[in-house]
Amino acid sequence: MKKPELLAPAGDYSCFQAALKAGADAVYIGGQEYGARAYAGNFSRDEVLSALDEAHFYGKKIYLTVNTLMKQEELDRLTDFIAPFYEAGLDAVIVQDVGALCVLGKNFPHLPLHASTQMTVTDAAGAEALKRLGIVRVVPARELSLEEAALLKKESGLEVEVFIHGAMCYCYSGQCLFSSMLGGRSGNRGRCAQPCRQPYRIRSQKTGKVCYPLSLKDMCTIDLIPELMDAEIDSFKIEGRMKRAEYVAGVTDVYRRRIDEYLENPQKKREVPPQDRKLLSTLYVRSGLGSGYLEKHNGRDMITLDQPGYAGCEEGELTEIRSRILERTMELPVSLTAELEAGKPFRLTARAGKETVCLEGETVQQAQKRPLGEEEVRRQLAKTGGSGFRAEKITVRMEGEVFLPVKAVNELRRSALEKLRAGRIADCRRQSGTDTEKDALPGQLASSSAQPEQASSLAQPEPPARRPVSCGLSASVTTLPQFLACLNAGVSRIYVSYAAMSGEMENGLKAAKADGILAEIFLSLPVILRAETREQMKRVKALLDTGLFDGAQTPSPSGLMWLKENGWKGKIAFDHRIYIWNRQTWEYWSADMDTYCAPLELNGRDVLALPSPEEGNRGRKEILVYGRIPMMVTANCIRKTAGECPKDVRPEKGAKAEARDGRTGKELLLIDRYQAEFPVVTDCRFCVNVIYNSVPLSLHGFLGDLAESGAAFLRLDFLEESGKETEKILRLFENGLSGKQAQPEYAFTTGHFRKGAQ
Repeated sequence: MKKPELLAPAGDYSCFQAALKAGADAVYIGGQEYGARAYAGNFSRDEVLSALDEAHFYGKKIYLTVNTLMKQEELDRLTDFIAPFYEAGLDAVIVQDVGALCVLGKNFPHLPLHASTQMTVTDAAGAEALKRLGIVRVVPARELSLEEAALLKKESGLEVEVFIHGAMCYCYSGQCLFSSMLGGRSGNRGRCAQPCRQPYRIRSQKTGKVCYPLSLKDMCTIDLIPELMDAEIDSFKIEGRMKRAEYVAGVTDVYRRRIDEYLENPQKKREVPPQDRKLLSTLYVRSGLGSGYLEKHNGRDMITLDQPGYAGCEEGELTEIRSRILERTMELPVSLTAELEAGKPFRLTARAGKETVCLEGETVQQAQKRPLGEEEVRRQLAKTGGSGFRAEKITVRMEGEVFLPVKAVNELRRSALEKLRAGRIADCRRQSGTDTEKDALPGQLASSSAQPEQASSLAQPEPPARRPVSCGLSASVTTLPQFLACLNAGVSRIYVSYAAMSGEMENGLKAAKADGILAEIFLSLPVILRAETREQMKRVKALLDTGLFDGAQTPSPSGLMWLKENGWKGKIAFDHRIYIWNRQTWEYWSADMDTYCAPLELNGRDVLALPSPEEGNRGRKEILVYGRIPMMVTANCIRKTAGECPKDVRPEKGAKAEARDGRTGKELLLIDRYQAEFPVVTDCRFCVNVIYNSVPLSLHGFLGDLAESGAAFLRLDFLEESGKETEKILRLFENGLSGKQAQPEYAFTTGHFRKGAQ
């Protein structure tokens, strides 16, 4: 049976050492930049280098989190940031930004690249879209079942790393804008303020009481370790870079012993010791434990509806962890062989693992009075304290009666162990500037070059001078009245949600096509694609085969790969959920897309500076100027939590009702403590929830700048607006583009356009 890697978190150096002492095979840490835990202690440059040396000495690995989205100037500094760690033997980086993958793969071809869970990889297709960047491991979305994770590994051929313990995000990681939009602290930048842990009321047909419907119980999979190992998951990951050393040590130790027990005898079923189960349930747990999504898709029982405060830890348990794990000294077993023969140099061989050191010292003398005894030599060689080694086996070979000063024995022992330590560390180091494509990791050649690219060559040029261009309006619709309003207003491109494609909507599209409309019609794919939703995608394939659509809009790399696999020849538009924060990301995706929508967390200056080629080229820019921003995309169902999960979903019937009254028909709201109301749309076909902002984004006051930015389209997203409301909003923006200033009648936000997310 394959031994899985046990991967532990470390927010500071004490946690790193706790992880090693508790038996972790690898530790993931964050530096002072680019990590998705900005408020952890994190590691200075020197601490990262020290941690690398210490981990490699003990035969362990270090992974560095570089898992935030990066603006251009940040990406331009990445090479210099990583270079010293790369030379010191950094074992891998965990990455979210596609542009960062491009830069790292090109400059550091020996560096293993891991796709962060922030990349929202939900199936093998999503992983396949990243493979040509050199990804060797993927950390899939935590929402996947164990079967889906195992299938992803089988179909992609990549290593798979699965979370096994710790806090759980309510939203698919990487898709959450809740903290960002409400307070400017972006989860994609490592600064999440955790609005999911705040109280809300759920209002639908019933009046909901205050509860915590977005607070998932912490994950604990100690009972599933045999199943995870049987599935050959490569790495078992513990969450917790914000937690204390006692948490890291205690949790790692329990899982270490559980893994080793099953490796020793897979046929013998062992119960989890009660003391271990108790420890895991009390060690900094946020009000309850569950197995996460590995065994089930969602459920009310996965939520901590009561106030989610951390459970207190018994001081006795903490003291026991400190004395048993944290206060012990780590020592690596070493075998020492001493050879002493009169007239020859004292010879000492030290072996640790595969590393061997052989040194010679002073010349051994023939004993004149008191010969040196074998036990005396053995006693001196055993004095390895402070070296990091423990003399596990000592062999002494002596020819006749010899003499050597004890000092000489001690000096050669120290020298041999120092050299042995240095050798173990040096084996992991790399030489900068000597990497070539022939030595690159498998899969990295497509994005690597023989010569490292200098950071200066990645610098973004000054934004081009603004030029008058033909900037059209595009719109996303969910109802037939919205669609007809967009047609009447002369919108250039209309995105129609696949979920809105009832018989009535399909007839409306057919009639519009028959009338010879000029607008392009795109079908918007589902937000999340998973192995478990392949059957549902047959309906989407049938819609594309009708010939009604000029293009398809995808919110994910999985959707892009699905379109390619199904032979789609029309245009492809990227939604803003495929994050393009920098030029390198744009260059990577440009051949696959007709247009992309600028991300919603950039400020206006950064949005305007994003690439936008002349009309007719691929990779044209689209900017969202109106619409309720999707704050969360979730597998857990708020409707189910409220006790209102429909038993029988009939898409056509529901869609007709929506079209009849011109609204979404989804009367489900989350109401926060300030009485702000957040609409929730439940897609029962794919069992996905989307939580939208309480007020729409509206950039009507910036249309002059946006129209001259080189964007191909300014986009409006319509969610619950009636046909008449849609007409009025379109007229407002048309007037704004023609220079007529008007104030909207609706409450709105300008989102991050002024300042951008932190």
